[in-house]
Amino acid sequence: MAWRRTSGSERTGSPLTGRDSVNAFERALKIMGKIVFLNPFSPDATYGGVKVTYQHAEILAKSGYEVAVYQPAGRPSWIDISDRLNVCADFEAEPDDVLVFPEVLHEFMLEIAQAPFPGKKVMFCQNPFYLYSYNFSGRDLSDMGFSHFIVPGRETAQSLSSVLGVPKVHVIPNSVDTNLFYPRQKHLCIATNPRKWPGEGGNSPLAPLLMSMLRLKYPETADVPWLMLENMTQRQVAEAMGGAAIFLALSRQEALPLTPLEAMASRCALVGFHGTGGKDYATHRNGYWFSPEECEEIVDCLATLIYDMKHHSPRIDRMLHEAEKTASQYSVSATYQAVLQVYGEICAHFGPRM
Repeated sequence: MAWRRTSGSERTGSPLTGRDSVNAFERALKIMGKIVFLNPFSPDATYGGVKVTYQHAEILAKSGYEVAVYQPAGRPSWIDISDRLNVCADFEAEPDDVLVFPEVLHEFMLEIAQAPFPGKKVMFCQNPFYLYSYNFSGRDLSDMGFSHFIVPGRETAQSLSSVLGVPKVHVIPNSVDTNLFYPRQKHLCIATNPRKWPGEGGNSPLAPLLMSMLRLKYPETADVPWLMLENMTQRQVAEAMGGAAIFLALSRQEALPLTPLEAMASRCALVGFHGTGGKDYATHRNGYWFSPEECEEIVDCLATLIYDMKHHSPRIDRMLHEAEKTASQYSVSATYQAVLQVYGEICAHFGPRM
C-alpha cells in the first residue's frame, strides 16, 4: 500500500503487492517490518492523544523497531520529538508492516482503512466516543482488517468489548512525565482545560460560566485568578499547572483523561469531571468529582476549597497526598513496558521476512 497526501483534500491511494514482553519484543524485531502511526492532525492541534501517539512511537523507535509517524501537515511544535522519529508526509506499507490508526475514521483516513492491505491494521483508540459516532460495528471494523485494538484504560477496554464486541483489546496505560509535571511555588489560582466544553447550541462555554457563577455567588473569590490552559506548549502547561493551587477538570467523553493526572502530579487540588474514562482513577480521596449538571455544586466546592486553602486546612494536604499517589501509579516505566509487551505480541504473529 502506498499513500501520499499532497495538500488540502487531494489524496491518492492504491493497494500494492510486494515484498513474556521482552521475549515477544525480541522475536518481533527479527521478523517484522516497520510500524507506521497514522496521525492526520494539524501540527497545532494540542491534543493529549497526539502526545501519547508520539510517546508510543518514540518508545518503539528507541527499542529498535523501525517506526514512522505519518503526519502530512508536519510535526507538532508544542511537544518535544526526538530526531530518531521519522515524521513523514507519505508512506509505502509492505505486507509485513503494521499500520496503527487513530479512532478518527473519516475522509482520507477512512479510505486508507478500507484499502486492502496484507499486513496488520491496529487501532489505537484514545476516544471510543469518536469511534462510535461513525456507526461502524465490530464486524465492519473486522472487515476493514482491524485485528487488534489498543486503549489507554480499563474503562475503555470494557466499553469497546461491550459496545462493539471486538476481540484482542490491549491496554497501554497513559503516563505522567514527572520530569515535566511536578509542584512549583504555589499560588492561589484556578487552572482549567476549557476546550472540551465550548459554547454550543445556545449554551455558554462552561469554564467562563463557572467562573462567573463563582464570583456572583461568592464575591470574596473575585481576586482569585483563573488560568485557561490554551494555546500553550507542553512545557508551558506544566509550568502553569505546577504553580496553580486548584485544577478544574473539564474532561468530556475521554478514554483516559491525562490532564487531571498531570494536575495530580503537580499537586493541584482536583475538582470537576472524570470524563467517563477517568473512572479508572477518580476517587473521593483524590479529588472532588461531579457530573456536568452540577454546576452550582462545583461552584460551592471551589469556594470551600479557596477558603480552606487560605486557612491551611489539613484535609487539603491529605487529598493532595492521595492525588500524588494516584498519579504515581501512571509511570513512564509502566507505559514503556506495556508498549513493548503489546507490540511484541502483535508483531510476533508475522512469519519470517523473505
